Formats: sequence, structure tokens, C-alpha cells
Amino acid sequence: MANTYFSFKQFTIWQEQAAMKVTTDACLFGAWASEHIRAHASKGVGLTSPPRVADVGAGTGLLSLMIHQKNPDFLIEALEIDPLAAEQARQNISRAEAGVQVNVHTTDATNFSPVVPYDCIISNPPFYQNDLKAAEQRRSWAFHEETLTLSQLLAFIGKNLSSLGYFYLLLPIRREEDLEAILGTFELRLIDKLYVKTSPQHLPHRMLLAGRRIKKEPPLLKQHIEAQEICITDQSGQYSSAFTELLRDYYLAF
Repeated sequence: MANTYFSFKQFTIWQEQAAMKVTTDACLFGAWASEHIRAHASKGVGLTSPPRVADVGAGTGLLSLMIHQKNPDFLIEALEIDPLAAEQARQNISRAEAGVQVNVHTTDATNFSPVVPYDCIISNPPFYQNDLKAAEQRRSWAFHEETLTLSQLLAFIGKNLSSLGYFYLLLPIRREEDLEAILGTFELRLIDKLYVKTSPQHLPHRMLLAGRRIKKEPPLLKQHIEAQEICITDQSGQYSSAFTELLRDYYLAF
């Protein structure tokens, strides 16, 4: 049985009401995306004031709180369809004293329309497409493409991302071809890709993705993104130096 809570240096994620629990991959994704977002914000180009972020499929609020920790002035809208998970996220955000900057909406993202476009959109979406469905409906919502397909997520990003904004996705490796086949349909492109391996001996199992809108002038040529790799553990089974560096400001163990 998963722990009912997961403690970080500056906040705690309670998760007994949420189908999607805290995972190492999600923590790595949150830390990686937060660094990207902070670097983008430091340039101060094309951002609203204050900058606005959408966390689509927010679950317990983990990604929202990780981004908030590194970017405390940002306004974050956490969108979650599951009422119990959304309430759990509200409690976690309130306990972290982040309720002024982070607002949770109990909503289906496909029906949600923000007042103004977002500077950043982040999502750890339900990504199982043709796998055996979970017996419990809420777990099926969290893990399977029943409430939010990849196409619907990209449509949300294409509609609600600002012209100079960035989006961030966590997906399994086996969805790479699916993503690349439809990305251009929504006038989106990848700019960064990080393959995640459990250890140097393992094959990649997840990919962390950053992207933007397609630039139409000058005419766009098909761009090849050289993917990087990160291992969660090293040869000895300890957390790798790259993983430790990314999670240093979050994990109690570092």
C-alpha cells in the first residue's frame, strides 16, 4: 500500500484520496520542468505579469507545488477532473501556504476556457491507451485515456498557450511516435527531450518533453531534436548525480 503522504523540503503531498500517487518519474519531471520555467522567466520575454501556468490533470497538486517553489510569483491554475483528487490538491496547497498563487479547478480540461492564454502548460497525463483497464473507475481516469486523450491535451495546449509560451509533458517512450505524428496538427513543436532510464543498464521508459508553438516565418524545416538521457540510479544502485542535482531542493534525503 502506498504511503498516505510524501514529505518534501518545503511541502507535503497527502495522497490518500488520489488515484495517482507520487512517483519518482513525476518528481523528476516536476524538477526538470521547474528549472526550464525558471530559466525562461529569467529572460523576461513575452510573459504576462504575473506569468500564468496551467497544470492539466493536476492530481494531488505535486507539479503545481514544485513549480510554485521555484517560481513563487507565478499564478498557477491546477485543473483536475476527479473531485476527490481536486480536494486533496486544495488541502495540500493550503497546507503549503500557496493558496494565493495556486488555484484548483475541479473541471474537465476539454471544457475549460481560461480568461487569458498561459505562459506555460504542464501535464503528466493519463497515458495508457490500449492496456487492461483498472477495476476502479477513478484509477482508470488517472491512468487511461478515458477523460483526456493525447489529441485532446494537445488541442488544449494549442488553443490556450500564448504565442511565446512553453509546454511540458511526461509520457512513456512508447507514445513517442503517436506524439510526433500529431504534434504539427496543433501547430506545436518539440524543443527539448530527455529520456529517463531507471539505471544505465535499463532502456528508457519515460520521456520529459518541452515544446513551443511552430514558428511560421521563415518557413519551418523539419527539426531534429537530439534527445538527452538521465538515469535515476547509477551503476551501484544509488541515486545518480544528475538526478540528485535536479531533486536537491525538493527531496529530504539530499
